[in-house]
Amino acid sequence: MSSSVSRLVSSVCKKIIKPYSPTPISLRCHKLSYLDQMVGGIYIPMAFFYPKLSNTWSNKPNNVVSQHLEKSLSKVLTNYYPFAGKLNDNISIDCNDSGVEFFITKIDCPMSEIFNHTYFEKHNLVYPTEVINNQYTYEGSLAVFQLTHFSCGGIAISMCLSHKVGDGYTFNNFMNHWATMARNPLSSEIYPISPKFDGSFYFPPTKDEDSSNVSNNNIVPQREECVSKGFSISSSKLTALKARVINESKVQNPSDTEVVSAFLYQRAMATKKLVNSSSIRPSLLHQAVNLRPPLPKHTMGNIGSLFSILTKEEKEMDLAQVVSKLRKEKEEVKQKYKNAKIEELLPITLEQYRKANDLLVNNSCYDLYRFSSLITFPSYDVDFGWGKPEKVISPLSTSNPPIKNMFVLMDDKNRDGVNLTCSMKKQDMLAFERDEELLRFASPTS
Repeated sequence: MSSSVSRLVSSVCKKIIKPYSPTPISLRCHKLSYLDQMVGGIYIPMAFFYPKLSNTWSNKPNNVVSQHLEKSLSKVLTNYYPFAGKLNDNISIDCNDSGVEFFITKIDCPMSEIFNHTYFEKHNLVYPTEVINNQYTYEGSLAVFQLTHFSCGGIAISMCLSHKVGDGYTFNNFMNHWATMARNPLSSEIYPISPKFDGSFYFPPTKDEDSSNVSNNNIVPQREECVSKGFSISSSKLTALKARVINESKVQNPSDTEVVSAFLYQRAMATKKLVNSSSIRPSLLHQAVNLRPPLPKHTMGNIGSLFSILTKEEKEMDLAQVVSKLRKEKEEVKQKYKNAKIEELLPITLEQYRKANDLLVNNSCYDLYRFSSLITFPSYDVDFGWGKPEKVISPLSTSNPPIKNMFVLMDDKNRDGVNLTCSMKKQDMLAFERDEELLRFASPTS
C-alpha cells in the first residue's frame, strides 16, 4: 500500500473474539480432508460495503456498531469452531477456541473514493494490512475480520479466510449465518444451513507420514506480481451474448457462468496473441466446480472439483464452440459424481486434477486461465440489521492479487447481470482492458 493511501487510515484497534460457547472435547481435533491438504494456505478476502446506516442505526456511535458485530461473531463462531483454532502442520486444526482477530479502523475518506481508482489501489484499506500483504504466509488466526468506518458514515465489513478451512461456499455461508445471528439476536430462528465440518468423511486425508507433500500447483500456484481489474456485464449485454451462443451452437440454455467464462477466455487469448505478436498459444481453461450437491449443503471446507478445456488453434476460439466444450465437460463431470459411492469421490476428484495436469504438460500449454464462479451465491443477502450491502468486492479486488490469469464471477446487486474481476500480469492487462470486443459487452468498474 502506498504511503499516500496508508495516510488515510486514522486509527486501528485490534481485538480477539472467541467462540461464545466452548468447543466440546469431541470436536477439538478437526481433521483436514485430502482436499484441504491439497490447497495452499492462501487467505481468501471479501468485503461488504454498506452506505450510511439507516433506520435505528443511523445515530448509533461507532462502538455500538462494533459491539453488535463482535457479540454476534462470538456466537456464530460456536458453529464455525475451526475458524477460531490453530493449524497443526497440514494434518488437523486444534479447535482450542483461541479466537479470531477483529480489527476496527477509521478511514479519512468517503466510501465512494475507494472505488474510483484503477487496479483497486485503495481496496486494500478495508482489509487487515498484514493479511492482505502476506496472503500466502500470514501466521495469525485462520479467519481475520475488519470493520472499517468511512468519513461519510458508511462502513465496510471484510473477512480474510484461510483456504485450509474453507472455500467460497463456506465463506458465503458463514457471512450469511453471522448476519442472520446479528439481525435476530434474541430470536430462536435457525439458520437454514447449519455447518458440519465433515469433509474428511468424504475425502479422507492422506496416510503419508509427511502430509506437506500433498500439493497440486494447479490449485494454488506460486505467487506472481499482478494487477486486477473489474468489469460488469449488464443484463442486456448478457442476453446478447447468450443469443449468439444459442444461434451458433446446440447449447440451448447456456448459463451465465458458461457464457461469461467462455467470452473472457476468448478475449484473454486474443489479446495475449497481440501482446506476443504471434499465433495463438496453446491455452487451458480451468473451471472450479462446487460439489454441493451431490454432497450435502451443510458440509463445510473445500468441497470442490474442476474440469478443463484445451484450445490449441485459432479456429477453436469461437465463442459458441468454447461454450459447447464447457457444457460437454461439465455434464461429464456431473455424471461422474451423480451416482458415485462415498469411497469413489476422492479417486474421481484426483483423476480430474490429473487429467487437467496432463493436458497442461502434454500440450506444452503456455497459458492457464482459472475461473471461479460465485454466481448464485447469496453475497448480496448479507444483512446485519441495517440493510443489504450496496457493493460486494471479490477475492481478486486488491491492489496486489497473487494469482495470474484468474477470473472471479459474481452476481451484480440486481441479480440480472454479472460482475467480474480478473488478475493478470500488467502488460497483459493493458492489452486486455483495451480490447474493443471485450468493451462492447463489458464495462470497466475500476
